[in-house]
Amino acid sequence: MKVGKIVYLLFIVSSISFGSCKNKSSESATGIDEKVEIANEVPKGKYSIKSGIVEYKTEMMGVDAKQIITFDDFGKKEITEVLMDVMGTKIHSVTLNKDGYIYNYDMVNKTGTKRLAANIKTPDIDFENMTKEMIKDMNLKKIGSEKFLGKNCEKVTIDSKSMQMKGTYLIYKGVPLMVNTDLGTMKMNLLAQKFIENPSISDGKFSVPADVKISEK
Repeated sequence: MKVGKIVYLLFIVSSISFGSCKNKSSESATGIDEKVEIANEVPKGKYSIKSGIVEYKTEMMGVDAKQIITFDDFGKKEITEVLMDVMGTKIHSVTLNKDGYIYNYDMVNKTGTKRLAANIKTPDIDFENMTKEMIKDMNLKKIGSEKFLGKNCEKVTIDSKSMQMKGTYLIYKGVPLMVNTDLGTMKMNLLAQKFIENPSISDGKFSVPADVKISEK
């Protein structure tokens, strides 16, 4: 089992995010079969709440991990941390999205990279601003609602052949609180253990630690 591969897959699956911006020309996860119009609403980001902290328990390929997502400015600033222990090897990997750049760094080895976000292809999915073609391609369906961590969540499924992935999600205001995905030979479960809505977050949270050496790609 390759530790690096597990970390990479954790980021790939968990980075599937649920933006909540709406516009008049898009179909949203809240109304896949009908048009949704929100007058005078200005998109603010991929979440419809200003800030949040979500702590997840993650299981993939028989490995348990802790994952923490912290965001502010409706998702314009976001940091994802993965912490786990694989056969005695401690891992603390971080992805920071800020000011048009994506930083990936290792808090154990204190090294990382910086890249322009525009040059990186990610599997992010904005379920609230999807075209009819995207909905059809992903076979996206809203199958109901469910209460989770005291929040009224939308329950959504996708079955994407192009992404080679099936999944079931519980979404609250754009924030995924439960993700179950099937990547063919691999399955991943992401379950929120704690969710703080609209906390005050110091800007320092979105800064690369001074002792981490970053190389620009």
